[in-house]
Amino acid sequence: MPLPLPSESPRALLARFLTDTSGAVVTDWVVLTAAIAGIGVAVVTITNVGVERSSSNIQKCLEIQGDKWGGTNGGDYGQRLESIQNECGAL
Repeated sequence: MPLPLPSESPRALLARFLTDTSGAVVTDWVVLTAAIAGIGVAVVTITNVGVERSSSNIQKCLEIQGDKWGGTNGGDYGQRLESIQNECGAL
């Protein structure tokens, strides 16, 4: 069954459309949600590089510690610890 044609003129329909505020709250929530999502994407993008660099440095430091403690590298505990601190501190 076809929809009936409106009895108003196109100008009256446009005027009613522009002045009608029903659904405005939904539009506000859509804009607000999009803004929050955009801020979230921006934060992740900005912090991504720093997090990757930090995790890479942590991995390298753990490998240095494994090398120093894993074998007979000579030196006592204090010397090994100082060597680890120097190498990890340089990252």
